[in-house]
Amino acid sequence: MNFLILDVGTSSMRGILFRGNGEMLHTVQKTYQVITLDHGWVEQNPLDFKDHMTAIVKESAAWAGEHGESIDAVAITSQRSSVIPVDENGNHLGNAQMWQDKRTVPMCRAMEEHHREIFKLCGSRVNPVFSGAKMKWMRQNQPDLYEKAYKLTVIPDYLVYHMTGEFATDWTYGSRSLLMNLKTCQWDDRLLELFEVDKEKLCELHAPGSILGRTTKAFAEETGLAEGTPVISAGGDQQCGMLGQGVVKDGQVSLTLGTGGFLLTTCKEVPENLDWDVVCNASSAAGNYILEANMLTCTSAMEWCKRNFFREETDFYGKLDDILNGIPAGSHGCMALPYFQGRSTPDWNSEATAEFAGLTLGTTREDMLKALLEGICMEIGNNIASFEKYVPLHRILINGGLSKCEAFNQMQADIYGKPVIRMDNAESTAIGALMVATVTMGEYADVAEAFDKIREGTGSKEYTVNAEKHAVYEELRAKMNERYQRENG
Repeated sequence: MNFLILDVGTSSMRGILFRGNGEMLHTVQKTYQVITLDHGWVEQNPLDFKDHMTAIVKESAAWAGEHGESIDAVAITSQRSSVIPVDENGNHLGNAQMWQDKRTVPMCRAMEEHHREIFKLCGSRVNPVFSGAKMKWMRQNQPDLYEKAYKLTVIPDYLVYHMTGEFATDWTYGSRSLLMNLKTCQWDDRLLELFEVDKEKLCELHAPGSILGRTTKAFAEETGLAEGTPVISAGGDQQCGMLGQGVVKDGQVSLTLGTGGFLLTTCKEVPENLDWDVVCNASSAAGNYILEANMLTCTSAMEWCKRNFFREETDFYGKLDDILNGIPAGSHGCMALPYFQGRSTPDWNSEATAEFAGLTLGTTREDMLKALLEGICMEIGNNIASFEKYVPLHRILINGGLSKCEAFNQMQADIYGKPVIRMDNAESTAIGALMVATVTMGEYADVAEAFDKIREGTGSKEYTVNAEKHAVYEELRAKMNERYQRENG
């Protein structure tokens, strides 16, 4: 059985055709870009998603036909919180308000009195990223658009409709909305009241791994994919990435080092002592939950440093190992607070800014670079410490662009105080979606078995902890946190 995985990212969409055992048969990728406007507004033309999805499926179906292969199911995983208003026929009525968009920040700040109540119901405090805040902003500031909209969809809902004619979503996206009760996995009346969203404007909720519909005759004629092909919602991209990394049992953390840094771990139920220093969402493994934390800048902060201090370096990343290995832990007293776009978990401080401290006339640009990377890792360490209030952890599974640097990976292990493991195959999000889809179609009993079969033979490297350096970094992390509290308390 073959599966076409649609992986909808922030800057591109990919279609990867897999066999059920994880063998990759064919890949198609289409790029696009957001529209950046004034005042922190970020939008995108929804046709970027619809047209590229159609083209990817068409190219994949053509390739399969030419090579005697089948496409037995389509599974979709996507970025999670961007909002597209559509009419009854799924036609967009305006641009997508993207997850990065900050127009809702003042409104979210005005709702702070409801933080505790909202967190108790949905697993997150009010924040400008999640889709419910964007829907409330639309109702208050674009009432005609809100009233005209038949449904307020997130990107995967929009794409599923154009494949199947069904308005449907899954719990992973619902849990990123501020509108779904985390324990019942249903739209919550009190949350809908607080965010002024009408329930009928939302898609029907289903468990992740559900077949949300089957491809229509019109979509089949347009793409060459067989009519009636099942379309599976594998869940949000970070949830799938976590599974693809191997977080299928307790005690492990998936860490994706991309534009931002995303940390996820799994738990069987919502922790009784759950507090708002983390976010609790639905897992792509139906019935389970994830704890999530994130940093808003990771490789983007690195690019800032490269652009401003290493512009003439033609092989910046090639020299990164030598730079990091040549400077001791603590960067000769230089310290960086890496909050270039504010702080997400644990305190959702959008007003926080980046800062370098401890500079002397002897400080070099290399010291500043290492201090910045140490600051990023120590902030990740803060979020790992938050996780450990709820679940014991013993391994960190890493992926993403920065994980290609050996010295950085070793530094991570030394800062976190836990072994760090990097797998050779970086397609974690698509493989996680494949794992969910194969379970849905009866190939494997559960995601743990799917992981063992699909990842069988995949190489990995483990970075162990240098206890002496870890002790140094624990002191530095305490100093960094003290400085942050002094500046933002």
